[in-house]
Amino acid sequence: MDFNFSEEQLMLKDGAERYVQQEYGFDARARIAAGQEGFSREHWSAYAELGWLGLTMPEDVGGLGCSFVETAIVMEALGHGLALEPVVQTALLCATIIERGDAQHLRGTLLPSVIEGKLLLSLADSEAGSRYKVGCTAKTFARKTASGYLISGAKTLVIAGASADALLVTARVDDESQGTGVFLVDRRTPGVTWRPYQLLDGSRAADFDLHDVEVGEDALIVGPQRAEAVLTEATELAILASVAESLGVMEAVMTMTAEYIKGRSQFGQPIGKFQALQHRMAEMFVATQGARSMLYCGIAHLKRPAAERSRVISAAKAVAGRANRFVCAQGIQLHGGMGLTDEYPVGHYFRKMSMMEKMFGDIDFHLECFAERSRT
Repeated sequence: MDFNFSEEQLMLKDGAERYVQQEYGFDARARIAAGQEGFSREHWSAYAELGWLGLTMPEDVGGLGCSFVETAIVMEALGHGLALEPVVQTALLCATIIERGDAQHLRGTLLPSVIEGKLLLSLADSEAGSRYKVGCTAKTFARKTASGYLISGAKTLVIAGASADALLVTARVDDESQGTGVFLVDRRTPGVTWRPYQLLDGSRAADFDLHDVEVGEDALIVGPQRAEAVLTEATELAILASVAESLGVMEAVMTMTAEYIKGRSQFGQPIGKFQALQHRMAEMFVATQGARSMLYCGIAHLKRPAAERSRVISAAKAVAGRANRFVCAQGIQLHGGMGLTDEYPVGHYFRKMSMMEKMFGDIDFHLECFAERSRT
């Protein structure tokens, strides 16, 4: 695999980093996090204009048809700025499910709207009391009717759910197939209720209750025959995107920590001259580069057989989770007490790290997945 970026990728990297630096400062982010939705519609529209919401989507629906490397470049920049917009949730996870699903009649209408920033989607998959698992439908059922389906159940931790125009709901199909399906449900459909709340990093999520929510037959995005495979593929792309985002978090923490220890003096000299602290910074750098290597390894395995691909992506998530935890914890410690205050950015990066570690399965979950897949 060639680890050197092409000229176009370098331009994308420079543009994404410049946008975050100029438009997504710490004070601006604080104002966005304090808003009702927990993200900026203005930034969302800007992402659409820049083409970031359609990087991996095919050209026939308005996407750019890029490789996943371009997505990783943008996500690292957004991680550096602690961006709050649900790019992974809508433009990657949900868009991939629709693009690879069975409902081709919806593909040509939904995806262009997502790419243009006009349609916000969120995946309603996880359920209370269940450890992270793709296609969790133990408490959500879709009963077949003469005109479509009646969906009943409950979903938790739906990212940006209260702001989404529609949900992709996983449910157990109650017919002869008895498998999992993915349904498109308008958030304002009768029978849908939600409870929004703020997450640790300032973003928003919601818990949803669905009581006899009526949808048509054409609302079935992915049928039971392919739902698990499509959900797994989309989730693994989201995992790799979150690994790239975590690299941005680690790089930002290292930068601000290096600047801090160069500027703070003790015993008549900057503390950055102390060898012990230089060793800490070197360890943070090594951990970050290890996570970067695993990201590239995961990208290189995207075209491999499913079992091999899943094993490497689980390894990437576990390695990045450990590295991110170490780097952010060291950043807090080297800043001292001020690192824990709301007024200083490094504490917010630590909160973002804590959220990212749990999303799409925590470290222990992916270590178990890696071990299980290595035995087969």
